[in-house]
Amino acid sequence: MRIRSFARRARTTGFVAAGMVALALSAAAPTGAGLGVDDFPYRGTVGRLDPRGFYTGYCTSFVAWRLSQAGINFHGASLTGPNGQTRQFGNGGNWDAAAVQVGFTVDTHPAVGAVAVWHGGEGGAWSAGHVAYVMAVDSAGRARVEEYNWSVRYGYDQRVVAAPRYIHFRPAATVAPGQVPTPNRTPALSRPYRVTITLNHRRGPGIWFASLGLIPAGSTIRVTCQTRSSSVVHGSSIWDRLVDGSYVADVYTTTPRFNAFTPGLPRC
Repeated sequence: MRIRSFARRARTTGFVAAGMVALALSAAAPTGAGLGVDDFPYRGTVGRLDPRGFYTGYCTSFVAWRLSQAGINFHGASLTGPNGQTRQFGNGGNWDAAAVQVGFTVDTHPAVGAVAVWHGGEGGAWSAGHVAYVMAVDSAGRARVEEYNWSVRYGYDQRVVAAPRYIHFRPAATVAPGQVPTPNRTPALSRPYRVTITLNHRRGPGIWFASLGLIPAGSTIRVTCQTRSSSVVHGSSIWDRLVDGSYVADVYTTTPRFNAFTPGLPRC
């Protein structure tokens, strides 16, 4: 019972002890980083042990895998640092303390290739904390991160953050500069439709994304592109992106097709 209880607790926190690594998933090693793309080889799986000792679908599994593409390899959720010591990293909120103990730099300055860390309760992180991979940094010190299990439950997203701290697994001199892209506020193509009910427009294509407010029934919206989502609303998985970058469920608009892309509108 104690072992079973530990396994259940490990699944909810996204890490596992080194002794359970024998259960790990098998997968070919990635050939190179695809920053900004959900190329995580275990996407769609949740709670399975990956080769680095973390549970798939969680932030730690994704970030450890992304770091492995730069030659930073965890074993049994543990990592040996520059000072030759080894520590288990475990939950996301523990990563900064473990990193310092093995000789990595932790500070408040983001850099491409660094890992952003939130302790439990910081910035909306749950009690076990959270980690995300920094893919770009702007001149104001904001980082665009990619991550798992934040805005999308057990799934991928990106956002711009000012995290409380960053772990630098690579020397700054080897990190290429990045820039947070500015959203295009004037898309080359948009088409007018109406919403059929008073409708939430959201930060992303799914009901789990935060609402940005309500669009009154009958209002005209301008759609720039469409995408499919795992968030299905009344039988339709199509979501529409508006000119301000927010999303609405297509089923509540006057686009001409049900659960299908509108001819002439590009895919997001």
